[in-house]
Amino acid sequence: MTNTAVINVVIDPEYGDLWTGSVPIVRGSGLNSMQEVRVEVSCRDGNERLWKNSNAYLVNGEGTFDTATTPAVGDGYYGVCPEGPLTSLKCQDDGPGHDFTLPTTRKLEYQITIKDGEGELWSTSLQRSAGRPDDVPAPAKVRITYYDDDPKDEGRLAAEALAPYGVHLQYGYSVERSVEMKPSILALPHAIVACGRSSAKALEDARHCENLRAVILFAGGGLRFEPYKDLDYIPLDHSKLLPKSQSFLTTRDLYAHAVADREQRNRGRIAVEEIEAPLHLFSGLDDQIWPSSAFSELIAQRRKAKECAWPTFHQTFVGVGHDLGPTIGLPTLATTERSVSHPETGFRLLLGGKGGRQARARRECWDSLLNILNAL
Repeated sequence: MTNTAVINVVIDPEYGDLWTGSVPIVRGSGLNSMQEVRVEVSCRDGNERLWKNSNAYLVNGEGTFDTATTPAVGDGYYGVCPEGPLTSLKCQDDGPGHDFTLPTTRKLEYQITIKDGEGELWSTSLQRSAGRPDDVPAPAKVRITYYDDDPKDEGRLAAEALAPYGVHLQYGYSVERSVEMKPSILALPHAIVACGRSSAKALEDARHCENLRAVILFAGGGLRFEPYKDLDYIPLDHSKLLPKSQSFLTTRDLYAHAVADREQRNRGRIAVEEIEAPLHLFSGLDDQIWPSSAFSELIAQRRKAKECAWPTFHQTFVGVGHDLGPTIGLPTLATTERSVSHPETGFRLLLGGKGGRQARARRECWDSLLNILNAL
């Protein structure tokens, strides 16, 4: 065993923020060639639940490894994004309902340990913050109406994440019900961002928006599955919804069966061709909440068939699940847990996707969102 090992945690000082920054990279040198080392990362969330991962890395011929470029191996691998292992933590507590919660301090304390077969080689602690309270907010460049099933909490996280980019974010179920805006804010370019089932509300409102520059949907779809503004919708038969194992549910087939009949499908169609703005759609082929890739493609096909003058862009990711949006899909959240709590039944809903691919897709969607907003 070498005694000259040098382990480093590398953080770009300009991008240390939890929301907007790159993920810290763990690099080691002075190790034995072909030696296997294990990187363990842990932290506690706002509910004091322990989150952890343990990834093994094989040292190369020069005696170095780098979590940004060295593939992880071993059965402890939960999947990492290219920047490092801090976005692949998994809840270690038993029982349902262990969704990741950000502490009220908006700070996460990580413990990073490097081990080999003979014991611990190196350890350190690391703190990352979600936003810097001392920062002066940037002048607003664009306003967003953000839609999600839980706008109170999700919208707050999205606002924190987007504020450094000059975004003034309002959130709610409709533009009409959004918070009162100052005339200077109303004059800004307006974008609508929605995630999951809330995309139906967003698309209906987008048909009547003025000064709308873009509609951006993550894991969305152009069909109504619940009443909204007295419009017809597609009913769902929940009686066939049963957990597969260990109280896990997948709802994808429930939605697929509900739209299998064309007449039924037409009941809930949204006239997306009437939206006078570009549509940007992002979806995962392995979405287990609902078939968002197919539903997004229905939007694109309808806009094309109706000869809509505004462009439609659809990007779908192989091996990727539901959580792509600007809240649970933020690229630097500390977890790639592949299920989420159902607020009423207590069951865990499967999100779909695999850790590594999900992390990379999150980063790509986040970068795409910023590029779209910056171009408005």
